[in-house]
Order: sequence, then structure tokens, then C-alpha cells
Amino acid sequence: MGRCEHMGSHQVLEFTLGWKQYCIDIEYIAEVVSSLREDVSSIPDSPPHVEGELDFRGETTRIIDPRARLLPEEYEANGISQDRMIVFDTEMMTGERSGWMVTDVLRIVTIDPESVEAVDEEIINGIVALEDEQVVWIDPGTILDET
Repeated sequence: MGRCEHMGSHQVLEFTLGWKQYCIDIEYIAEVVSSLREDVSSIPDSPPHVEGELDFRGETTRIIDPRARLLPEEYEANGISQDRMIVFDTEMMTGERSGWMVTDVLRIVTIDPESVEAVDEEIINGIVALEDEQVVWIDPGTILDET
């Protein structure tokens, strides 16, 4: 694994899924809201990571549980609540509104390319060293493309 020096600095939103920390570029995000899981309607024959959809601010919004892709071994009924929803900017993504159910949203940070360890995995941009912790930097487009 090498460093990601070819990239400039990025602002990312740091969040948790269960006990693991992740981040995504803030340019993809429209807003962060409290979980609306109780309003989600299931979609027949959808992939495992698609929870369903809901009417959010007048738009049909597809709800994704990224744990199904990022933590498949921990995905089934682990008793961890997901209290936040990251709503993605429609223009930055697939053209349809979508949101991720996450455990918590922590902060927005600027990452330096020298703090990023490259990873040879499609959905991961790299591993970011933030203070004394390692945070997985996710490319949300790769997860949303599969919906």
C-alpha cells in the first residue's frame, strides 16, 4: 500500500457504523438528519443493502444500510441503533435521492493526502490517520451504484 499524494486535501464527514469509523467527501452530502427508519417502506426484490424508500421533503428517497457492504459479517441483527441519516446530493450521485442510515455523525475534518494510506478496494478511497485513530474513507458512489 502506498500513500495517496496525487490527491489534494479534502473535507470529509466522519461517521460511525456500529463501533467502526468511516468518512466520505462532504461534496456528496446534502444534509444530515435524525433517523427516519420508521417511515421507510420496503422495496420488493431489492438488494440486501437497500432498506427501502421514504418520502423525504417531497422527494422519494432510497434508504441504504451501508453495513451490508462495509460490515457484512456484522450486518445481521447486531442490536446497534442507527440514529442518523446522511442524505446525498442528487446531482453528485446517481440522479436519484438516497440516504444512508448510520450510527452517528461525528464531525467534518480536512484530511491531508499524506495522512491517507492507499487501499486496493473498489469502495474504499483509503485509510486516513486522524489524530490517533484510523478512519476508512469510503467512495459512496460505488455503494449507491449497486442500488
